[in-house]
Amino acid sequence: MGEIEEVVLHHDELEAIRLKDLLGIPQEDAAKQMNVSQPTFHRLLLSAHEKMAHAVVDGKALRIEGGSITIDEKFTPPCGWRHMCKHGWREKSVLQKDSASSNEQGETMKVAITSVDGTLDGVVDERFGRSRKLIIYDSGSKNHEVVDNEKNMNSPQGAGIQSAQNVVDSGAGAVISGHLGPNAFRVLQTAGVDVYTVSGMTVIQAIQAYEQGKLAKMTGPDVSGHW
Repeated sequence: MGEIEEVVLHHDELEAIRLKDLLGIPQEDAAKQMNVSQPTFHRLLLSAHEKMAHAVVDGKALRIEGGSITIDEKFTPPCGWRHMCKHGWREKSVLQKDSASSNEQGETMKVAITSVDGTLDGVVDERFGRSRKLIIYDSGSKNHEVVDNEKNMNSPQGAGIQSAQNVVDSGAGAVISGHLGPNAFRVLQTAGVDVYTVSGMTVIQAIQAYEQGKLAKMTGPDVSGHW
């Protein structure tokens, strides 16, 4: 059997597919994450789609290499994707050690809680994607900050994904909310963020329950998209 003809998919093309097709991030936001213009992002996406179509339809091998992203083989980002993401790089040995055990409820870390008004005494917003505020609580220092999430409240699509990205960008290792759709849950799961569910609690009550290890951990989405 002769050698199979190859189609080369560049890393930047692969990243465009991951952001747009896998995570469902709107093109404008995906382009910003890659630090490229929207026309450039659109070109990368079209090129990637064409190459993948050739590989599948014509029975060619798909090889991933090159592009404008330089990868050091010794490193991989904590989210598990081999590209330069907002989390920065860590050595593989460190990543493997960290992934050996998931985040334990009650351990010291940053926790993101969806909030209706941005206060600790306010109620936890049970709609993750369209929550008005995100409270980022540091269980070590007991300090907190408020992230405005209101832009996503009336978004026709991608609200859950963008809210999940806001959580990932905050450095939180866990989320406390009510209900999550499949896209938001996938983004958080990919980034290694654990999700806990509550109902009818204030933010401070939810934090206390988390620190005491009393919250139920979600193993998957519990509502459909557009939640």
